[in-house]
Amino acid sequence: MDVTTLTQLDPPAKINAASTHHIHALPVELLDSIFLFLYRDQSIPRTTDDLRNTHKLAFIMLVCKDWKNAVECSPALWTDIWLDRGPKHVDAKDGWVGSLETLFKRSRTMPLDLTILVSLIDLEYASPILLQHLPRCETLVIQLQQPKGQIDCMTPRRLKACAVHRILSCPFPILQNMAIGGYSPLYEWDQQGPLLLDAPNLRSLSSSTYRIIPFVKSHGSPPAHDSLECFSINGGWQNVMEKLPLATISLPKLKSLSLEDTDDLWDILQKLDTPNLESLIVGCGPADWSEEVDSPTSVLRNLHELTWYTDWDTTNETPNLRHLLQHCPNIEYFKYNCYTGSAPDQEEYLLPEEADNLVLALSESLDETYNSSPRFCPRLRHLHLACASFEQVRDLVLMRPALEYVGLQCRKPGQVVIRSKTVWREKVDLVRWIRSKVEFEFETDGVAVGLDLQGEEGVFWNPGEVF
Repeated sequence: MDVTTLTQLDPPAKINAASTHHIHALPVELLDSIFLFLYRDQSIPRTTDDLRNTHKLAFIMLVCKDWKNAVECSPALWTDIWLDRGPKHVDAKDGWVGSLETLFKRSRTMPLDLTILVSLIDLEYASPILLQHLPRCETLVIQLQQPKGQIDCMTPRRLKACAVHRILSCPFPILQNMAIGGYSPLYEWDQQGPLLLDAPNLRSLSSSTYRIIPFVKSHGSPPAHDSLECFSINGGWQNVMEKLPLATISLPKLKSLSLEDTDDLWDILQKLDTPNLESLIVGCGPADWSEEVDSPTSVLRNLHELTWYTDWDTTNETPNLRHLLQHCPNIEYFKYNCYTGSAPDQEEYLLPEEADNLVLALSESLDETYNSSPRFCPRLRHLHLACASFEQVRDLVLMRPALEYVGLQCRKPGQVVIRSKTVWREKVDLVRWIRSKVEFEFETDGVAVGLDLQGEEGVFWNPGEVF
């Protein structure tokens, strides 16, 4: 546009044309750099509730034809692929397969981050193309959950585990991260053997659904996988051992292990040789624990963090916790909490016998001494308990000089709102003493709020009740 033409335009049009002129004058390389910066910007997420917006830079491609071409011709801008929408009609399947091929071809040979919403696409039609490009994946996410309100008429009524097993049977030479999540009512369980991933460079593997329990294929003799650092599975109270390899496998680089909803905790720990494990999360709730544990457990000398999620009505955890703690001499962080959904909404409604059960599950082990020193976890610095009294916290602080932090999910009944002013002053002074020694926190969201309540240090007194 020349100067004469520009001067004949209205003022708003002049500004628009001038701005557009300078933008179109930008070199293609500079545009690529700008678009790549936006593409990688975590503050610009893909719109998860809009299945049509399958590319983060969809708004860029709507600006003009040149920008659309710039995005489409840059392979680096097509390495994060979401497969979340299948064809609407049978006659559209061929066109959908063609668009899928185009989508992958735009990334050329670059490594991929691929997310597959299994409930919304037909894996039978997608498999031939997926099998060609899955070996390029660095990150792979399999999502079983069907988004709320989204029903695709071309999605099979029942999805079988074998369909997922089939696409995951190919080699993944550069795969580093894999996650399987969600639960779909359309998903049909069919009996499958262990899902062994041929991914020698895999670093993180997690499955939050019991429908699919993946594992890594071992290499060498003795069997080992030399890259896996994080491993998380949900057993769903099924027989997890049927889904794991028969032989013990060495995971020398494994740092974090999470096991949920399984009675097979001890069997799994025996099958995994994890000499460098640093963090263990046990989320088994009301597991069918045996009262006496006789399963040998490998010494976890490098374990520094133990998180154990329990349930308010769980029983027989004391011997299991003690059995685990005696093999973990270097624990510094210990969290023993109830599942959030199972905790009482208000602390004052917690029954005394429930609080005693939760305290007793730990007190016998944490209070046990040897030569006047803690027998278990002598290096414990950070402790978070489901429930305890202020007096029990005081005793722990006195016995464990290395302790730096104590947190409570709930307080014992009778220590939320104190009825006696004298007792209230004693509790306040006790909390202050504890906080002079360690960082001490407890949840107060469940405390009843009233105009007459007086509180200090998170401890309340009701002057309206005289005793």
